[in-house]
Amino acid sequence: MLWIKKQSDLVGASNDPVPLKEIHVDARLHSFAADVTLTQVFQNNESVPIEAVYCFPVEENAAIYSFVARIDDEREIVAQLKEKKTAQQEYTQAIAQGHGAYLFEQDEASNDIFVVSVGALKPGSQCRIKISYVSELDLLHGNEKPTIRFVIPTTIAPRYSPAQKGISSPGGTQTEYAESVPYNIEFICQVDKLEQHVAGISSPSHPIKVDISNEEAFLVMFSQQGIQLDRDIIVDVEFRPVTQEYNKKTMHQAESLIKSMKADLGGTELLEPLQWLQKSKPPAGCVRQIFLLTDGEVSNVDQVINLCRDMAEFTRIFSFGLGHSPSRALESLYISREINIVDVLAEFD
Repeated sequence: MLWIKKQSDLVGASNDPVPLKEIHVDARLHSFAADVTLTQVFQNNESVPIEAVYCFPVEENAAIYSFVARIDDEREIVAQLKEKKTAQQEYTQAIAQGHGAYLFEQDEASNDIFVVSVGALKPGSQCRIKISYVSELDLLHGNEKPTIRFVIPTTIAPRYSPAQKGISSPGGTQTEYAESVPYNIEFICQVDKLEQHVAGISSPSHPIKVDISNEEAFLVMFSQQGIQLDRDIIVDVEFRPVTQEYNKKTMHQAESLIKSMKADLGGTELLEPLQWLQKSKPPAGCVRQIFLLTDGEVSNVDQVINLCRDMAEFTRIFSFGLGHSPSRALESLYISREINIVDVLAEFD
């Protein structure tokens, strides 16, 4: 949820928040990086000018690179980076002169909160704030497949200050928080396909739909109308497993996978999994090695052999024949130079 702080000690000011009318989220995810643009529209419904303070939560590993504010489509203010004390002095001076001013700074007590102070907003005026930032995405631990999490923070709890026994704005004035306001929301997130390494996209926070028609990226949107920002927007992107370092953990994962396998399909099906491997090439610069255990009882021998030879450029296959009498129809497969196959295992071995 987006919290709006409104200064409450101005003459004629009510306890109502500055209403949030619209919010647009436009994001693009590429591997472990996200580029996000948030556009928010506020409107002063008071009968007097107000000074509004908006609290914006940002992840620790995010960096804001653009801030633009427009008033009634007449004035546009583009942020400039300045030393903190200088920026605060210029902001205070502008407010005293009745000019519109915007102060965007990091909260010293909470590194994950940035504050936008919007001054001199006239009655009926609309303020459109556009913030762009980049962030590094988190890798979720404990998942079976590599999964990254993308979060749009929309909820921050009021932060209590022991020194002041309350919550203060950048100017030192006590402020009141507003939770819920009527607004329209649009959420669009593009997830780069990354050579088909993306295995799935889901959201534990909101109902979403994923458009897969674009060749370069998946398009993620809300699947329902009237979504409320009462929680963070979370998108999880799951990747297909890739080559991993051999250690105790990965060895245990491999053993668990083998124990969960069931060979109950009624016959030896080699061609289909080999076709999948041919389409799923290893990462650039890597050579894949496959250990193939089979009784050799397949009818499409020529197709299997030709497919293995086609993969010889990026895949080495070591085949082991099982049982007392593995099919000699695959003898050429076993001795093929491209495939590096050499062994036959009897049951008593």
